[in-house]
Amino acid sequence: MSAQVIEAYWMPGCSSCLRMKEFIEKSGKSYTAINADEVPGALDKLRASGLLLPATCVGDDCVNGVDLAAVARLIGVEYSPPAMLSPAELVERYNLNVSAGRRFIAQMTDAALEFQLPGRNREMMDVADQVAMVARSFLDAYYDDRHNVAYYQKPDFVRSRQQLLDRLDETLRLVNAWWEDDGQDDPLDRVTQTYWGYPTLHEVLEREVWHTTQHARQLMYALEQLGITPDGPLTQANLAGLPLPAGIHD
Repeated sequence: MSAQVIEAYWMPGCSSCLRMKEFIEKSGKSYTAINADEVPGALDKLRASGLLLPATCVGDDCVNGVDLAAVARLIGVEYSPPAMLSPAELVERYNLNVSAGRRFIAQMTDAALEFQLPGRNREMMDVADQVAMVARSFLDAYYDDRHNVAYYQKPDFVRSRQQLLDRLDETLRLVNAWWEDDGQDDPLDRVTQTYWGYPTLHEVLEREVWHTTQHARQLMYALEQLGITPDGPLTQANLAGLPLPAGIHD
């Protein structure tokens, strides 16, 4: 009886998709990558299991690809999660990296905001809005016990660079107000519900900090592709200690 094929459901530019794919590649297991942006009906199997992208499947068994421990169990490999930065370090890193993302957004012309990286029908304006907004998913998880993926999608009314900058500035204000009022005295060990499982708030904070950082990397990369020198580019000091994929887009 032949072994069942490992299927990795992903799409270019999806931060957690790239991280999941790299994890499977490093495991040495052979697998089939299925680009849900190009394969008709690819998401039907995931929806049947109540999953969003990214996901790994072996036969009819599927798990969310954000949870690398679940991916490891499914494909039969060992997994030791890396040590997390402390909440204080994560907030400091968020401030540093979202500020870099703000500089990159401020450099973007209208043409740059419409630019798309290969293999994905997504403009840089949408990526920029994720830099501006995804940390609010953590705040909803903290205050409402509900991780809200609505912040992962740019609303239609956001159409300008200034709107993006205003949204980013408000998110930055909200994150720092949370930290001053509640976060710095909280161990963030409470478990909350998310679309990838039941992590601690510390894990959700880490997720949205590295998520913001990865999309800031993509904005920086897009500027470089367009011949624009990034203002204050991200360095290893920005990235160290965050569980980022090695790649930027695909």
